[in-house]
Amino acid sequence: MGEQDQGAAGRSLPRAVFWGFRYAVLLLAIGILLLAILYIAGMDWTGHMRTVYDYLCYAAVVLGAFLTGHRLKTRGWLGGIILALVYGLFLLILAKIFGQAINLKVSVVKMCIMVLLGLVGGILGVNL
Repeated sequence: MGEQDQGAAGRSLPRAVFWGFRYAVLLLAIGILLLAILYIAGMDWTGHMRTVYDYLCYAAVVLGAFLTGHRLKTRGWLGGIILALVYGLFLLILAKIFGQAINLKVSVVKMCIMVLLGLVGGILGVNL
């Protein structure tokens, strides 16, 4: 790969990460909306709320990293990791704004899981 190809891929990294981030946030918003509709319809999932939310966040990271890697065509692992870090920080900031208590140990573990999922999603996005 020549220097021009590497430079073009490097310039598109922030754009690709933002593109994947939009879809990750969109998936999270749709999932939360569906869960709210199910709750209004009488399905009580409040006992498993944290687990469902965590899995929804993980699915959003995989989708966003997949789309980031697909858009980048190279170095999907890097795009997936960056997307996972940005998405995780975004969720932590939102949680703090809305008054949620943040446990540092749990947040670090969840961030590591998101980074690993972002890495896998980015690799799959490049190769599929």
